[in-house]
Amino acid sequence: LVPLAVFGGPSRAFAAETQAVRTFSGAVEETDLSTRLLRNLIKNLAPKNLKLILEGGPDASGAVRRLYFEARGAKQGGIRIESLRLEALFVKFDLGGPSGNGGSAPGEGNLGDLNVSEAVQGYFEGRVLEKDLNDFLLGATLTGGGAEWRDLRFDLRPGGFSASARFASGVVSARVVVESELEIEDRDRLRMRNYRISVNNAETDMAMILDAIEKAQPLLDFRDFPFPVRLRELTVDEDALVLATRVAPTRFEGTTLRYEAR
Repeated sequence: LVPLAVFGGPSRAFAAETQAVRTFSGAVEETDLSTRLLRNLIKNLAPKNLKLILEGGPDASGAVRRLYFEARGAKQGGIRIESLRLEALFVKFDLGGPSGNGGSAPGEGNLGDLNVSEAVQGYFEGRVLEKDLNDFLLGATLTGGGAEWRDLRFDLRPGGFSASARFASGVVSARVVVESELEIEDRDRLRMRNYRISVNNAETDMAMILDAIEKAQPLLDFRDFPFPVRLRELTVDEDALVLATRVAPTRFEGTTLRYEAR
């Protein structure tokens, strides 16, 4: 018979290794491949906190067998995402850095700008609060071009939203109400669809207002997201909207890195 100690020793060591937790606060300054990956996620997403779990990698070629991360308070395309979860399988990172010419010491990789060169599959779920959509619209839609908007009120509702604000540009001053549906476009963007505009309670196609609204399109854009995602599910209630792939991301046990912003 094989002694239990012989059988159990390596198993415990493997479990300890795969469930190790490394914690970082404010800055990630270590230089191994795992922490470089964490640092680049932080650079791309600017989260309040983030947990990264790795299984099998990254190795010297930039390959990771399975990856999962969850973040709170991340930014994507200028809008805050309250919570975000992603799982990716068989991921390959370009270790050449932004210029693609390496520059690392032998056996080391430079994760550069987090260029994902390959990924067999990615599963995603992101939740955006009504308040953060309101703040985004104030910044992206309701400023600039000589127009001024005040007193914005934004309300999510199943399938879309309604918004109202005071618009002023030159001699034009009006109360504008927008009613819009929301849709996923090309599986990587969230857009307003079939929106209707009324000014002082009258239907209008006022060019200045239409132009200001179009400047906010798309509301969310994942074309430059670090990992490929193919959005299929959109759920909207009175407080938040949730965008997701058909298959939900799954958390697993593995080497874990945690980050907290100061």
